[in-house]
Amino acid sequence: MGDRERAASMRRRAHVSETTRALETVARCVVVGCLCALAIGARASTEDALVAIGDVHGDPDAMFDALRLAGVVDGESWWRRARGDGGATTVVQTGDLVDRGARSIDAIDAIERLREEASSVGDEIVGLLGNHELMTLQGDYRFIARDELNALGRRELDDAGVGDAEKGLGLGARAYFQTGKLAWAKIFARGAERGDVVREKSWAVVRGRGRCATAFAHAGLLPEHLLGEDGVDALNAEGRRLLTVDRVGREHELLLGDGPLWTREISMGAEPGACDAALEVTRRLGVRRLVVGHTVTKSGRIETRCDGLIHMIDVGMSRLYGGSPSAWTCVESQGPVAISSSGERVALE
Repeated sequence: MGDRERAASMRRRAHVSETTRALETVARCVVVGCLCALAIGARASTEDALVAIGDVHGDPDAMFDALRLAGVVDGESWWRRARGDGGATTVVQTGDLVDRGARSIDAIDAIERLREEASSVGDEIVGLLGNHELMTLQGDYRFIARDELNALGRRELDDAGVGDAEKGLGLGARAYFQTGKLAWAKIFARGAERGDVVREKSWAVVRGRGRCATAFAHAGLLPEHLLGEDGVDALNAEGRRLLTVDRVGREHELLLGDGPLWTREISMGAEPGACDAALEVTRRLGVRRLVVGHTVTKSGRIETRCDGLIHMIDVGMSRLYGGSPSAWTCVESQGPVAISSSGERVALE
């Protein structure tokens, strides 16, 4: 084969390769685009959208899948809405980004990156504090994935130039694990970038108007959590104050099992008690419902109770739970809707 023929053959192969890649990209975008259309295509272009996703537990891929269902990130996991493209979008992630799955730090960094992207176009991402973030600040590392700690430890020791002989014959894995725990403590220390990000998270927020007026918390809100006010500002201020220490304690009532990061009363408490509590909280906050994570639903799908006063959105999306991502969305013209991993939409009121 001469030079001219060889060059022509190479151009044909390159064209075929580019065509194949283009088709693969189109196929992926069709799938993602269909899901996005299901999520936001029906809403009026000027409507604000409210979106919520539940516990991530170290699985940012599942988190991105859930956000894709809601139409707020594209196929490459970048924030989707351009400035001026329709109404504003607010996303609430109800806490527990960390533990169990092996990519907790990636999940925290991903939310922060998306928060900046969203803010640049007038949108908002709110990440709430969960009980597993609290546990990290308390030095309770029981549920951190061992693989993630080992990887952190290996990187620390390798960066320090510590060789296998210095780690001790047969003790490499143990050295990685122990060093990983020390590295984790430094990453989430007070004054460290990620440590401060976690300490500044809200304990509860109120977002949306009209049909979408909603309060969000990790585990739940009971009347006493409002600290005598008809709002969540006092709770958030006191919560942040409790975290402004090197090692967070366990003595304050907000940090205990009945606190807003731990309670199961809202999601599992007997009726009518749980419903009465939710009714008082929603009345005082001027919202239509309370959306919570923390407790994985029995069905693995978004569920409601108390005639729609309580929406439970922890579907166990992390691979560690074997769940499939779901998203909770609300626009004024449609009300709250649950979107499953298949794209099925279920009206929640």
